[in-house]
Amino acid sequence: MRAGLALAAALLLAGCQQAPGSPTPTALSPASRALAEGDALMVRGDYAGAIEKYQQAADLAPDTIRPRFSMGTAYSFAEKRPEAIAQFRWVLAHADAGSTEYREAYGWLARVGALPVSPVAADATRSAAASPADRSSLGRLVGTTEWPGVSPRDRLITGRMSVTGDELVTSDVKRTRAFRLGDGYDFKDLPAGRYRIVAVIEEMTVWDEKVTVEGGKDTPLTLSQSTSPVPVGTFASPAAAAAERRSATPRPR
Repeated sequence: MRAGLALAAALLLAGCQQAPGSPTPTALSPASRALAEGDALMVRGDYAGAIEKYQQAADLAPDTIRPRFSMGTAYSFAEKRPEAIAQFRWVLAHADAGSTEYREAYGWLARVGALPVSPVAADATRSAAASPADRSSLGRLVGTTEWPGVSPRDRLITGRMSVTGDELVTSDVKRTRAFRLGDGYDFKDLPAGRYRIVAVIEEMTVWDEKVTVEGGKDTPLTLSQSTSPVPVGTFASPAAAAAERRSATPRPR
């Protein structure tokens, strides 16, 4: 049974049953008309069409919960989990905690292991909480840091590296770790989506890049001097720096 089944049942019951005295379709507002058309497409299994109509309704009534909830439901049936997560998290942030939409959205996010959590709790709980099925939506960012003439075996240069979410789906993710220049790094169990990776050494930003992590696989990213704003000679060894200064000093003829 799909995780979105309970959501669809609630959606269709809410959308297809009109209470006595409800306005006729011709009296509906443009947003309500788009919502009703989306409901009809959902019943027929046209999830892409329903998503388009629900987006129209959300654009017309941006502060209304139902279009976002319905769009998340359609995305869940279309097997587009990141998009569904984004819509249901919006519902949690804006809906009354006692509403049906809030409860259904919360339940769906809990089942897929995507409830919004604080950055501190995320590192401690994500791996333990995710079931084997849920882990297919988690990926690993892995790579190396490369700098000409620098090796941690010969000279130890350390810093801090952070990965933060760069879109709504990954906005609650923030990981930080130490790294050694010239060595490898990895960040495990990252929800699929876009991220920003920043590496700092002695309060100097050596790398600031963006990357998209795919679920269920490793996403490789090499951080090299060619993609850094820092000059190549910044981390030269004292001996190499002295040799470079000597070579740059004019000699008498």
